[in-house]
Amino acid sequence: MNYLRRLPVYLVIDISESMVGPAIDAVNKGVETLVNTLKNNPLALESAYLSVITFARKAEQIVPLTELMHFQPPKLSVRSGSALGAAMRLLVQSIKKEIVKTTATTKGDYKPLVFLLTDGQPTDNWQAAADELRRANSPKIANLYAIGCGPDVDPDVLKQVSDIVLMMNDLSPEGFKKFFVWLSASVSTASMKLESAGAFDMPPLPKGIEVPSEDSEYDPTPRQVFLQARCQKTRKPFLMRFGRREWDERYEAISAHTLEVLEEDASDFLPPISTDMLDGCPSCPYCENDAAGACPCGILFCNTANPKGPVICPGCRAQLSKGSGGSFDIKRSMG
Repeated sequence: MNYLRRLPVYLVIDISESMVGPAIDAVNKGVETLVNTLKNNPLALESAYLSVITFARKAEQIVPLTELMHFQPPKLSVRSGSALGAAMRLLVQSIKKEIVKTTATTKGDYKPLVFLLTDGQPTDNWQAAADELRRANSPKIANLYAIGCGPDVDPDVLKQVSDIVLMMNDLSPEGFKKFFVWLSASVSTASMKLESAGAFDMPPLPKGIEVPSEDSEYDPTPRQVFLQARCQKTRKPFLMRFGRREWDERYEAISAHTLEVLEEDASDFLPPISTDMLDGCPSCPYCENDAAGACPCGILFCNTANPKGPVICPGCRAQLSKGSGGSFDIKRSMG
C-alpha cells in the first residue's frame, strides 16, 4: 500500500502580552485567511496538514498536525512571557513525533514548513534551545522561516534560530493580512512543487516585510511598558500599555486592553519601573476609571483621581486609604 505523503505546516506563534489588541486579532483573522485560501487550492487540500504551537510563559501545541479539511482555526489569546526556547523544543518534539520518515521501502512526509512569528525578546533560556534546534535540523528536517514582528525583535536572536530571517515592520491589521496572504501563497507554491525535494522559490515578499540588513542596529531599550491591573469595580484583569517617547525616554499612556487571566506569579524577568517614568494613565476598559492605585499586596488597580472614602483592593479585598501621592515602583509584566 502506498503512503499518501503529507506536506506538514507548523505555525509557531508568539502570544505574549505585547501582541494584545489589534495584533492578536489580526493574527486570528490571518490564520482563518490561510486556512480558507488553502482549502480553495486542490493541491494544498490534498497534501497540506497544519499544526499550531503558541508560546507565552510556556509553549503549547494547541492544534496537533491536522489534515487541512478538518483543521479548525483556534482562538488565540494573549498571556504573559515569551518562552521562545520552550517553543523551539516543543517544535522539535512535535516534528519527531508526528512526521513520517522515509524508509528504504517507503517515502515519508515531505519536509515540513515552519513559520515562527515573534514580536519581542525571549524570556527563557532560548540560546540552549536554539543550539538544540540547530543540531536537530542538521541535516535539515524542516524549512524554518523566523519572522520578527516590529522593532522590539533582535534580528541576531532570530539568526541563531534560523538561516531564513524576515522582519515585518508593518504591524497594522493590513500588514498582518498581507503577511498571511504571502504565507498562503508560500504553502500553495510548496504544494505545487512537492517532488522538488523542498527546493522551490518562495513568492515575492510583500511591502513591509524584508530581510534584515547586516549593518542594522538594534536598540535594546524597551519601546513599550506593560502593567497588569484589575478593575476595582468588576475585579476583572486588564493590561496597561505605555509607549516610549524618543525625546526624553519616558513612557506615556497609550491604551488598556482586557485580559482573560491575570498571571500574578509572573517571573521577575524585567526590573520594576518607577511611576516617575510614566505619564498619564489609560482608562480602565471595563469601567473607564482614568487613574490607578496600588495595594501593598502588589495589586495594581483602576481608580478615580479623587476617590470618595476608602478604596477596596480588588485583589486582597483590603480597605485602603488615600496615599501620599509620591512615586513608587511597579512590577512590570513580561510583555
